[in-house]
Amino acid sequence: GVSLLGGGCRWPGLRTVKKLLLSIALLASSHNPGAETINRARAKFNYQMFCMGCHTPDGVGSRYVPKIKGHIGYFLQTQAGREYLVRVPGSANAALDDQQLAELLNWTILEFGEGSVPDAFRPYTADEVGALRQQPLMEVLKYRKQLISTLDAAL
Repeated sequence: GVSLLGGGCRWPGLRTVKKLLLSIALLASSHNPGAETINRARAKFNYQMFCMGCHTPDGVGSRYVPKIKGHIGYFLQTQAGREYLVRVPGSANAALDDQQLAELLNWTILEFGEGSVPDAFRPYTADEVGALRQQPLMEVLKYRKQLISTLDAAL
């Protein structure tokens, strides 16, 4: 498997190309009912207000806070991982409406995901976020440890 704590892209330009293609796909999906578009300025502001204090401005986290830079996309490899990103207390309890949280998650994935984002990335929708955040995780550390073990085995 591929470790969630290591690895990376060998061609730095690929990250930029992949981010651009994902952004184009996200914009193109805005023609589909339920798909979300990203207001980048608002999403960045919301990251600064609700996420940056723990995950840091560049997404590297800290000793006790998970690194999202280059890793967040791995959670999208399974449905349980996708749900986890919405159900963690910081997301589920954020003072944002469902559309703004979907936008924030999509921006964060595109901004910090780098090579971890799957080619078949499917943006979060307000409806999906609204349903998932009704079931916030209570035992986050234990759940994350089990999830990472499962993801690592799958990768």
